[in-house]
Amino acid sequence: MERIISQEQNVFFLDEQPSPQHLENQKTVKILTVDDDSNFQRSTAFALSTLKVLDCKIELAQAFSYAKACQVLTKENDFAIALVDVVMETEDAGLRLVRAIREVLGNEKIRIILLTGQPGMAPIFDVMRDYDINDYWTKSELSADRLQTILTTNLRSYQQISSIANAKRGLQLIAESSGALYTSRNIKELSGKMLRQLSQLLNLPHGGIVCVKSMGELTEQGISHQIIAASGEFEPYFGYALQQLEQQHIRAQLELCLSRRESRIENDFTCLFFPDELAGADYSVYLATGRPLDITETEMIRVFSMNICGGLHSVSLMSQLDKIAFEDPLVKIPNLNVLLRTLEGVLAEDIREKFNLLIIDIDKFSDFNRVFGSPQGNEMLKHVASCLREHFDACVLVARLKDDKFAVLGPKTLVTADIISRLFIEPYQQGKSKITVNISTVTLPLELADGTAVDAITQINMAQKTAKKLGIRQHVTYQQANDDNVAYHFELLQALQHSITCNDIHIALQPQVCIKTGEVVGVEALARWTLPNGQNVPPLDFIPIAEATGLITQLGEQLFVQSCQALCTLNEAGYTNLCMGVNLSAMQFEQENIVDILKQHIADANMPLGQIEVEVTESIAMQNFETIRKQLNDLRSIDIRVAIDDFGTGFSSLAYLSKLTFDRIKIDKSFIDNVTSDDGAAAIVDSIILLGQRFHMNVIAEGVETKEQAKWLSDRGCHDAQGYFYAKPMPLPELLTWLKNYQKTPL
Repeated sequence: MERIISQEQNVFFLDEQPSPQHLENQKTVKILTVDDDSNFQRSTAFALSTLKVLDCKIELAQAFSYAKACQVLTKENDFAIALVDVVMETEDAGLRLVRAIREVLGNEKIRIILLTGQPGMAPIFDVMRDYDINDYWTKSELSADRLQTILTTNLRSYQQISSIANAKRGLQLIAESSGALYTSRNIKELSGKMLRQLSQLLNLPHGGIVCVKSMGELTEQGISHQIIAASGEFEPYFGYALQQLEQQHIRAQLELCLSRRESRIENDFTCLFFPDELAGADYSVYLATGRPLDITETEMIRVFSMNICGGLHSVSLMSQLDKIAFEDPLVKIPNLNVLLRTLEGVLAEDIREKFNLLIIDIDKFSDFNRVFGSPQGNEMLKHVASCLREHFDACVLVARLKDDKFAVLGPKTLVTADIISRLFIEPYQQGKSKITVNISTVTLPLELADGTAVDAITQINMAQKTAKKLGIRQHVTYQQANDDNVAYHFELLQALQHSITCNDIHIALQPQVCIKTGEVVGVEALARWTLPNGQNVPPLDFIPIAEATGLITQLGEQLFVQSCQALCTLNEAGYTNLCMGVNLSAMQFEQENIVDILKQHIADANMPLGQIEVEVTESIAMQNFETIRKQLNDLRSIDIRVAIDDFGTGFSSLAYLSKLTFDRIKIDKSFIDNVTSDDGAAAIVDSIILLGQRFHMNVIAEGVETKEQAKWLSDRGCHDAQGYFYAKPMPLPELLTWLKNYQKTPL
């Protein structure tokens, strides 16, 4: 039976379909014939249909032109032999195809047999000298016997080259496995990869076991030794306690390896030991080799073990970050990330009309903090969190959003402003004083929520701003605040459209400083908008409107052009070593030609590409992961640097960090604020710095306001910082004056 691709494509495949049993026992070799002579193609196909080469069945593909042959070879790179006519649509089409195969496609394995019906068109000695071909015959010489001989010789050559290449790939596995190990999201995933790669490396038929001994949370409660990965004949024991393993001698070897904390390589098995001090765990890997390992295999295991140790450390670091990712470090309740995930799930179901989202804001909390200090303020936050957590059961989610703002998500019958306000009627004891907590709330019935979870949070935050203007102990719903918000944002939108048209939104530049040396290493361009009446509109007010209406694309491009022009002025003033950080929005990244647009603006400003750093937030990077990853790679390929902004606020992306390409991590200001006073914030920042070091990225902290914060960051290896401790954002002329007068102060 023939499998045929249409004649319009000028290529078709002949593939006789033997019985399934025959297919299992017979190897197949793929051969491509390229010739514009349909008669010759038919006769060649007929001749090959009766041939068997080195006991292999022939799968034939035919192409009738240079272009179609290139298409076939681009899609399928496993052809063993190509029979190529020299003269097709042009006199040198076959020769051009040879160069395309070797030099463009980089296919060195395929054996190329050049054919000609006109020997004078391409003299054999010249062709054999100038082109990487393996045989050259005239068509008249191709008898059945000669064709058999030619194919046998070239197939044997192809198989030998393939064997060498496969051996080389085996050696490369160690290097390649490093990336796979480092991208593992947790220890069980890493252990599974470890077993698969060791089995592939050593060609093990029986499989193996990974056992962990830990005092932490890696093992189930009450289990001191647990099997966290198993393959081959041991796969049924995955997740079991080691004591449940029936093979007593294997159990004994794993226990011995863990107790002695050393690896053992024996005649019929190998037991490897890996410590992980960061996770407080020890690991042992049992491999049923069934034979002694040779010297080369032993050395490969030694090198591979180094990769495993690095992978364990990386996974432990990621696990620590994942652990703190979903819990507020101060009040020990879920954070914004958990709320967004849960809210997204509710909005995706047909149950939203049964739920309320309620935001709680502590009245005058900033005044309380200023008068009594942060420690007392933290105690108030803990009290609020405790009251909410203790009152609601598991069907209601209580989360801390930021600062003094909390959220409650649950059924309408349970989550109301009246119920929650009653929790804080009585004062609570704090030291020797009794403190009354005043709260304001905004309730959003979820049937009124528009779009995504982020959109719902934006809606309720807008209403919350209106509620705060009404005074303390205000409780409003989204409907009550909605009209005012719509009117305000409509007016703001009209003004924003006019300002963008007139290019009235400008940049302010905030210096970035090397903490250790005090040297200014760059500036970040920040959007600033001043209305004709002199009122400054915060970016948090107008940027979301620009994004929601699509104006962000034009605005972002204007700000990028201004940034390039400012950098040009700085270079002309002699500050040639500064890097300009520019924020890009999600909508800008959706432009397919965004890289070309940025490149053109940089060229128009006559600026070197290496001085521009594009900043992208974690949330943007996760919205369309594959597209963003390609855009970032394209930017870095033309020497534009890439930074991940507000790092630590979007922990859902941690598992993908190693798959994205960044030059710099920017730690969000919210973590820096309490880094010297709050162990939770300090742990997060410390972990982020370690993560940056692990992935060889520059780390910069945003919002550094005190010398103590800068010193703390420097002691832990943070490279750079920006914030009011060094300088506020300022217009370009003011920045030039500041740079002229700046005296660097190393820490």
